Amino acid sequence: MILRCCTYVFLLLGAIPCMAQQPLIFDVSTVVVGSQRLETLYAYAEGKWSDAGPGLLPNSTEIHCYKRFSFCEAASASTSGGLASVSLSSFDILRWDQSEMIAVDSSPTCLVNTLRFDFATKKVSISSASKGETRDKYCKDLTPSLTATAFLTGAIGKSEEKK
Repeated sequence: MILRCCTYVFLLLGAIPCMAQQPLIFDVSTVVVGSQRLETLYAYAEGKWSDAGPGLLPNSTEIHCYKRFSFCEAASASTSGGLASVSLSSFDILRWDQSEMIAVDSSPTCLVNTLRFDFATKKVSISSASKGETRDKYCKDLTPSLTATAFLTGAIGKSEEKK
């Protein structure tokens, strides 16, 4: 049950700011790219995934999408054992219309990752779903936390769990 009140969303587990699910930067514009000066619609977002650890800064993820070339790239920073790293993921754009852009990365063995830009609400989400693969031993260890949805936020401080 979700109740809206002023600038907070009250959940059964607590309160988080309404703006917490919007990225630091969200931009959709026309750009010119490459030596051939090709014009394309471009979507850009910067923020922190809602399921990222507390040690990451609010600008730990950047996403660039190019409509003409039908692809997105997402770079995300992470830390483990005191070491920092960056992962780069590529997504194929399936649909880009006035209301949303949807792109998928189906390269992992067990999962398909779906990236969604909602142009009306200026929100970005990523969700993972099982491909239903059962022959691969690694796929048997999928947990619900790996097949949930995260939002690109602009929140500073403690991150929220995937919902």
